[in-house]
Amino acid sequence: MDHEGSLYGGAGAAFELSPGAGGWREKILHKFPAFNGDGFGATGIMLDAAGNLYGTAEYGGNPTCPLGCGIVYELQRMANGKWREMVLHEFGEFTGDGSKPIGGTVIADGTGNLYGTTSQGGTHVCFAGCGTVYKLTRQSDGRWKETIVYDFRDGASGNGPGAGVVMDKKGNLYGTTVYGGSPQCGCGVVYELSPSSNGKWKYTVLHTFTGNDGAQPAANLILDSKGNLYGTTATGGAGGAGVAFELTP
Repeated sequence: MDHEGSLYGGAGAAFELSPGAGGWREKILHKFPAFNGDGFGATGIMLDAAGNLYGTAEYGGNPTCPLGCGIVYELQRMANGKWREMVLHEFGEFTGDGSKPIGGTVIADGTGNLYGTTSQGGTHVCFAGCGTVYKLTRQSDGRWKETIVYDFRDGASGNGPGAGVVMDKKGNLYGTTVYGGSPQCGCGVVYELSPSSNGKWKYTVLHTFTGNDGAQPAANLILDSKGNLYGTTATGGAGGAGVAFELTP
C-alpha cells in the first residue's frame, strides 16, 4: 500500500487498485508476455520509498530451465504516469544459481539491497534442486549483482522454500522451507540467517515441524516488534488441515 491508500499486486500482470468515491479502480501497470525475455507467473510486489515496485516472476527469463528460470524485476514510475519494467536478474545465469522464485515477495534492507528465495535450483541435489536465499546489490553502473546467501540441501536443515524472508532490525533473515527437517515426515522448518563480519551468513534451524504441530509452511512469516514470528502451515495439525503458529525467542 502507498501513502495514498492505493494497493499493488501481481499475477498475470502488475496492477494498482486506487480507492475512490465510486469504489476501487484497477489500472494495469505491466503485462507479462511469455517467452520474450520477460517473466510470467508474477507473485507479490514490494513498494519502495521512491514509489518504485519490485517483484518476481516464477517463469520466463533464462531458457535453460523448462519455461524459463524466473526473474526479479523493477517497475519504475515515469513522469508521464506510465511504468517502465527493468529485469534486474534472470535466474540460472550461472552454475548453482537458484530458479523458480515462487511465493512471497522480495524485501529490501536499509541500503536498498534486495533479498528473496527460490524454490528450486542451487548446487545441492534434491527433487529439481533444493532452492536458495539470494541477495541483489545495485552496482555503480546501475546493474544488479546477485549473491547466494544460502544454498539449501536435503536433510534436517530443510529445503524447498515456499515463501520469501523477513528481516529484523539487526539484519537477520527469517523464513521457512516446505520440505526437509524431520526424517519421519520431511514437514519443513523455520530458519534464521545471521550476517557475519566476513560477509558470510550463519544458518540456524529455529523449529522443525513434525506433522502434529503443522507441516509444509508455505507462506511468508510475520515478525513483530518483540521478535516473535507468526506463520501458517498448509497441512498437519490435529485435523490435518494446517495450523497458525507463533515462535517466541
